Amino acid sequence: MRAPLCASARLLIRVPNWLGDLVMAEPVLRSADLRGAVTLVGPAHLLSLFEGRFPNCDRLYSDSARDWRGHGAALLLTGSFRSAWIAARAGIPVRAGLARDGRGLLLTHAMTPARELGAVPLGLGIHGRGRRWLPRPFGTVCVELASLVGLHVPDRAPLLIPTDAARERVARRLSALDLARPFAVANVGSRAGSAKGAPASVWQAVLAEFARQSDLPIVLVSGPGEEAALTAVQSAAPAPRLHGFPGPAADLAELTALFSMAQVVITADNGPRHIASALGTPLSVMCGPTDPRHTADHLRSTRIVRATQPCSPCHRECCPLEGPAHLACFTGIDPSEVARSALELRAHAVECAR
Repeated sequence: MRAPLCASARLLIRVPNWLGDLVMAEPVLRSADLRGAVTLVGPAHLLSLFEGRFPNCDRLYSDSARDWRGHGAALLLTGSFRSAWIAARAGIPVRAGLARDGRGLLLTHAMTPARELGAVPLGLGIHGRGRRWLPRPFGTVCVELASLVGLHVPDRAPLLIPTDAARERVARRLSALDLARPFAVANVGSRAGSAKGAPASVWQAVLAEFARQSDLPIVLVSGPGEEAALTAVQSAAPAPRLHGFPGPAADLAELTALFSMAQVVITADNGPRHIASALGTPLSVMCGPTDPRHTADHLRSTRIVRATQPCSPCHRECCPLEGPAHLACFTGIDPSEVARSALELRAHAVECAR
C-alpha cells in the first residue's frame, strides 16, 4: 500500500550503513532530492560520497528519536530493528521498510521480502539452508520501498560524479609516481581477516597475469584502515608497472575521482566495486563468498568472475574452513579470466569512445 504522504510533508530517509548498499540506493536519493523537503540520515563519512549533490536534502548524522521528530514519513533503507524502533519512538506517522526480523510490527507500510526454498540456485554452489531470504539486487529493493512513500524513481542506475577538488587532489598525488597515462586501478583493500577480500596470493596471480597480457601500469589502492592489505599485496606481487597510491589511504571522494580517471578497475566484490560501476568505469569483479544475485543489475560495464564451490556463496565474514578448502572461493578463481575480462571491457570502452 502506498503511503498517503502529502507533498509538503518532510521525508526522512535512513540510508544504508554499507558503502555498496549506499551507492545502489543513490537513484532513490536522487529522486528524493527532486522532491525536496527531505532529510538524509546516516554516517557522515558515507554521506560525504555525495558532496556537492542533492542540494534539496538536509543531512542528519544522528540516530536519535528526538532528532527524528517532526518528519511526516520515514523511509528505512536499513534492515535493522533499531531504525524502525527509533522511527516509531519519534512518532513519525508513516514508517516504511522491509518487514523482517520482527520489525514489521513497528512499520505502517512494509514490504515482506520473498523466500527461496532449499534448492541449489542455478549457477551457484551452496545448497539452501531452509527457507532463507531470496537474494535480490539491493537497488531494486530500494526502489520498491520508495514506492511505499509515493516516491517515483524513473532512472534506476546509480550515478556518481567526482568533484573537481577530489580530481585535483588525486592528480597531485599521482604526479609523485611519474605515472604514464592511461592506467588501471586494482582495489586491493579489505578489512583485516575478512573473507570478502581476496588474499594477497590471489592478487599476486591476477596482477602477474594482467602484466603479462597488457603493458598498462596499475595503481594499487585501499581505503582507510585497509593499508595492511595493500602492503601485503605490494610485497607479494612486486612488478615494475605496479604503483601504490601515494600518501594516506584514499577517502571516498578521492576513490571516486581515481576510479573515474582509470581505464579499468579490478576489485573483489566490495563497496568500492559499486563506486566504479556507478561511474561507468570498466570493471572486473572477483566474487568470492558473496552471492552475485544481490548485485545482479546494471552490469553493462562489469564482468563477474567466480569459482563455483560447494560452500559458496556463504557470506561469512571469516572462512571457517582449513587446508585447501580455505578461501577456495577466491583461490579457485582463474587469474587469466580476471585479467582477460578487464582488458576486454577496456578495449570495448575505448572502441565505443572513438
